[in-house]
Amino acid sequence: MANPKNQPTASSGANPTWMSYALVGVCGVCLGIIGTVLILRPQLQRAPAQVTLSEQSGGAAPIATGLPPAGLTAGMTPAQADRTLGNFYYDQNNWPQAIRYYESALKQGADDADLRTDLGNAYRFSGRANDALAEYQHAQQMNPQHEFSLFNLGGLYFEELHNPQKAVETWNLYLARFPNGRNVSAARQLIAQANTPMGGVVPAAPAVSGAAAPVTPAATAPAAPDATEARLLQLINQKPEPKKP
Repeated sequence: MANPKNQPTASSGANPTWMSYALVGVCGVCLGIIGTVLILRPQLQRAPAQVTLSEQSGGAAPIATGLPPAGLTAGMTPAQADRTLGNFYYDQNNWPQAIRYYESALKQGADDADLRTDLGNAYRFSGRANDALAEYQHAQQMNPQHEFSLFNLGGLYFEELHNPQKAVETWNLYLARFPNGRNVSAARQLIAQANTPMGGVVPAAPAVSGAAAPVTPAATAPAAPDATEARLLQLINQKPEPKKP
């Protein structure tokens, strides 16, 4: 294409007119847009990133995680939105992101036993046993009738903190406080398992009114265990990776 400056103009004068300068400017803008698109094109077509969860399964293969659905937190307060995003990443076993959003939700005022327990679970599966212990204990202080934080506390003592005596004490307390709880059968079986390697005398699980005789683990597993319950039940059930309801 001919140089715009050599295009004929509406005037017979020797100097270029304002139309020539305008045409040069338009051409420059178009060339700039085309160049920008070509530079950014590989980034626009890049596949979603993968997050490697080295804490899970001893550093197994990376787990692909998607982005939250559009509009997932629409209309929510900042605290509600962060909690919702924490739940989203928790469901994907993306513990670092779950922790990030749960901690942010706490800082913004969202605080209850459920949130503390979920944060404790995420800490636990990230290898942060002491942080998980603090969250489970905090949940119990907030609400002594919170079933899962107490059950999970026993599991933490048993599996991560390697204190079967304390685990048995905690599960005995669970059975006494929640005789009809969702995890009564699992707690009894875990108490029996904790007794075996200790070699000494440990408190027996208290009698529970109407409790059935022990049955096989597969028959007693909760219908929809939370993340920590499922992790614990692997000890007696060999269940797949934990999931949050």
